[in-house]
Amino acid sequence: MLRITAIAIKSVTAIGTVGFAAQFADGLTVIRARNTSGKTLLLNSIMYALGLEGTLQPGKQGVLTTGLTKSVNVNGMEHQVQNSWIDLEIANGSAVITIRRYALPPEGIKPDLITVWDQAMISTSVEDARQPKHYYVGRGGTAQNEAGFHHFLAKFLGWDLPQVPTYNGKEVPLYLQVLAALFFVEQKQGWSGIVPKIPTQYQIREPLRRSIEFYLKLDVLERARRRAELQQGLAVIRAEYANLRGALDASAHLSNARVMSTSEFGTSSFYRTPLFGATSDTVDVGEAITLYYDDQWESLNVGMQRLQLSIRSLGIAERIPILGPEAATLGSELHEARERLREITTELQALDDSANMLDMQRGTLAKRHRLLEQEQRRYKDIRSLESLGAEFSRHAIAHHDCPTCQQSLEGTELSSGAPVLSTSESAALVDQQIHTITTIINDAERSARTNEAIRGTLEREAGEIRARIRAIQADLEGHVPRASIAQIQRRIVEEARLQELVRLRDNAQATCNDLIDAQRRAVIIKTELDSFGDEEFSAGDLHKFDVWQRDLRTLLSAFRFGVFSPAEIAIDPQTMRPTHAQGDLGFQGSASDGLKMRWAYMLSLVQSSSATGGCHPGLLLLDGPRMYDVEASAMKPFLQQCAALPIKGRKAQIILTLSEDPVVIAEWLSGYEYKIINIEDRLLS
Repeated sequence: MLRITAIAIKSVTAIGTVGFAAQFADGLTVIRARNTSGKTLLLNSIMYALGLEGTLQPGKQGVLTTGLTKSVNVNGMEHQVQNSWIDLEIANGSAVITIRRYALPPEGIKPDLITVWDQAMISTSVEDARQPKHYYVGRGGTAQNEAGFHHFLAKFLGWDLPQVPTYNGKEVPLYLQVLAALFFVEQKQGWSGIVPKIPTQYQIREPLRRSIEFYLKLDVLERARRRAELQQGLAVIRAEYANLRGALDASAHLSNARVMSTSEFGTSSFYRTPLFGATSDTVDVGEAITLYYDDQWESLNVGMQRLQLSIRSLGIAERIPILGPEAATLGSELHEARERLREITTELQALDDSANMLDMQRGTLAKRHRLLEQEQRRYKDIRSLESLGAEFSRHAIAHHDCPTCQQSLEGTELSSGAPVLSTSESAALVDQQIHTITTIINDAERSARTNEAIRGTLEREAGEIRARIRAIQADLEGHVPRASIAQIQRRIVEEARLQELVRLRDNAQATCNDLIDAQRRAVIIKTELDSFGDEEFSAGDLHKFDVWQRDLRTLLSAFRFGVFSPAEIAIDPQTMRPTHAQGDLGFQGSASDGLKMRWAYMLSLVQSSSATGGCHPGLLLLDGPRMYDVEASAMKPFLQQCAALPIKGRKAQIILTLSEDPVVIAEWLSGYEYKIINIEDRLLS
């Protein structure tokens, strides 16, 4: 909920200050004045103070009049404005804050700085104002960064702004400037057409639809968000799978082997058929890799068994005892081999311990790096605020608070009177820390890669030593084979090939298990994606459309909408526009009928959002709703509906401008509660 509780507008000249102040309540407030007296300036000032001038037009020019930006009439004479500002007091139902934004700021302050006090300072007298906080608008990060005012305002309203697609393929938050188009209508061009004009400069696809989905809290919006999240997750797994499969195929190729063919990632068979015929989270890689032998393909397991049998057969021959000095030499070689194997085992254990420590170190460093990046962003925000004129660092340090996290620095090792780093110096220190941490992380990753390379070399050496030990033990058992040189050479070749295949099997086993895990995770995501089905709107969504459509028709009847029967008007759930079976409503009927449609559209959205648990702020700011000389017989029920429009157990807040005589307004609203603010001469005079 958003409520405007009070506003104060002031322009300072060399001879004094002129201004305007007003307070607002729930229900209808009519700003009544003659034309060119400042009604539009009052509503535009509210939007400007909220940083929402982008709802009116892409730039700031023309949003505020010369009375706030150039010169103002004081006692019948024009005087140059030295500085001017708008104080706006708003509430969310439980808390009240006061916002100040300069239209013509004093030296050292820029208009994009917004100052916020967490207390009411206009509607109530304040002796000791609390220390304010500063935010910025009009630059990147306003909706995402902690120092961005719209990020703060969304949190104040309890809104979690969804990410929505843009025409350039990116996703951005559903900006408040876009959402504001459904609670603010400006006078010059805002009343043309049958639906609100939505800002297009933010390049959001279907901004009206996205805004309605948000205000009505349609399931389709959450499903679209979840669908996009799942699709992104599937894309990540696809890349992971491709890397793993590429590494496995390359490893097999080096050993003149191939990996069993599987369904391509993303195909229907991929989601139905387990990889390599796995029945659990693991698979025997010896069956998933094949070798070409004797004009046919055999599994890795079969190939290794064939080599083992062949090697054993080559060792069967008449043997004679090994005696004398040769036996002593072999014993010495066996001792050296065993000692070296123990050394390798110790080194491998040390490498494992080092790898575990490196993993822990990299995790700790990565966490620290993320925290430093957050702090870096905060300092960037602080520097942005200081460039706009906020005295952020000085007041934060004066209150012994950290300028980034706002936590107290009391009790730290910093002694009283010690030098304090400036914001730029602190930011530079954080940058240096990030550079240092990044360097350490890179070193740790290089160390990890080096350890892996050393481990591979040691494991290969250990395998060769074990083979040597087995050979020496066989010799020391008292026999040496009588074999031809060809047999010996064949045995050496086959043993080398067997060791190569053992390494392939051991290395490929973990990769195959990772591939199976990737497929399992992909199947889980795909199953959830398929559960959304083809139907875009849930039963709850369709119910909300029915409520909105019913409220729209009721209001159209009350406003005497004439071009078609209100009962024939529907809302297209794809475009969120009112429709009729006989054609586009935008080209049918009179301008006054189009205006009535706009009234009904905006009021019914507020009403149906409240009735169905939506999050419309329950606020409408309508500048000049009596356009096109709409008849009094329609204006009267419109104002009465504005005065009584319900929302969440109370009345909606509707602030609108009129030029009619107060007597006429009183007659139209006879029997209804409302507030009227008369501007007798000019808003600033």
